[in-house]
Amino acid sequence: MEFRAVSQETKINYMLWSIKNEIRKENKYLASLPFDPSPIIGVVKYHLDQWDPIQLLENGSQDDEYDGEARSVTIYIIKHMEEISVAGLGQEIQRIFRKSFLDEFQSDEDTFEIAIGILRDLTNGNEDVSSE
Repeated sequence: MEFRAVSQETKINYMLWSIKNEIRKENKYLASLPFDPSPIIGVVKYHLDQWDPIQLLENGSQDDEYDGEARSVTIYIIKHMEEISVAGLGQEIQRIFRKSFLDEFQSDEDTFEIAIGILRDLTNGNEDVSSE
């Protein structure tokens, strides 16, 4: 969206509203599922935190830095469960991280390795990798 003749404060408020609205929609979708998506979110979050492509956790940021991205990746996995592939998941991880972090995200080739790890843990039933 192109902003014209609006203050910086208005631009920031619009972006914050957009983010909150997206989070609300994602949480509503996850709450509507006939199963608990927490184990899937846990696997995805574990792999994203281990990867830490923006080095946020390495530089002392809060543990919840990649929660939004983990939620978005989880929704993709759930919606594509029947036909999910490493290539598709890797591309979606790239899209989500580019959207979230813009120019700070430079780890495109790593997304396929992350996708492999996530799918391996989900298909092997390793939903509790957070204790590793």
